Amino acid sequence: MNELVKIENNEIVIANETIEKIKNFEKVKAEMDLMQKDLKQQLKDKMESLGIKKFIANGLCATIKNATTRTTLDSKKLKEELPDIYEEYSKTSDVASSITLTVAD
Repeated sequence: MNELVKIENNEIVIANETIEKIKNFEKVKAEMDLMQKDLKQQLKDKMESLGIKKFIANGLCATIKNATTRTTLDSKKLKEELPDIYEEYSKTSDVASSITLTVAD
């Protein structure tokens, strides 16, 4: 199949080779994300134990941001309890189209 995606009998058909490449990429990406998370946690733990907030070495800059709190609006509760105010302060924004791929084992 020369085309990445084509329509046959009103159904989308994607080359198996393409599907396998995407599945493999997603698997490798997930593994790399886990490794990155672990490395960052180890580095953060060591920096905190040594009292270091920032360092730069061989092109890598590591900075620890202090823990903080965040205040958010409970829009679901506001919409339920004060729907007029919710509508008055709500705004609609355009969101670009995107594609999500999920890989099942």
